[in-house]
Amino acid sequence: MTAGLHFVDTTLRRLFGWILAVPVIFWAVIVIDFLGFSIGTVVWYGPQLLNAPWWAWPFIPDCPLAALYGMIVYYQFRSHKKPNWLTPLAALSCIKYGIWTVLFWGTKWAATGEYLPIEIGLVVVHLALAGQGVLLLPTFTQIRLRTRLLAIGWLVASVVVDYGYGHHPALVAPVTPMQAGTWAAVLTAILAVLVALVYPRVPLSGATARSAART
Repeated sequence: MTAGLHFVDTTLRRLFGWILAVPVIFWAVIVIDFLGFSIGTVVWYGPQLLNAPWWAWPFIPDCPLAALYGMIVYYQFRSHKKPNWLTPLAALSCIKYGIWTVLFWGTKWAATGEYLPIEIGLVVVHLALAGQGVLLLPTFTQIRLRTRLLAIGWLVASVVVDYGYGHHPALVAPVTPMQAGTWAAVLTAILAVLVALVYPRVPLSGATARSAART
């Protein structure tokens, strides 16, 4: 198991390094994230934000904010900045909301058999969003556990605001608030286990271990 995790860790590091090193790929990611944040916030969540209390705003545009966090963190790494508190928040948000969106549209497709082009596009984009977060996971070995758990705490607060206070994303039949909230809670719990039990146990080697020791 440890060998398998180490292989995954090494592969993710190489893919992440390749994205940062190839300007065309890197700036494509940045542009897509920016468009996702801008369009998603204004078009998809704009009406909801206008009718929500101000204290709920940081929790409402889930996927657009995940894209914004990812964009900032990727740019920080390309600028040779060390991981900080935003790194786990970006990674976990991208993974959670990327997978949640795929579950959302997949459930709708399974029930209706109707596949609209915009829905297919949204699934592809959100799969990429989840992948963007996964590529950040190896950096967790350089981040204190309590910092990672703070990111989990933010995701828990988001579940409470979305499904406890009714500020969840607009849903389409047959997805219900209970079903969508269950997905959000389960994904948060799985990510908490990943943060607390899996990645701290991945052995470091070479330059990565020396870098982590310095931080």
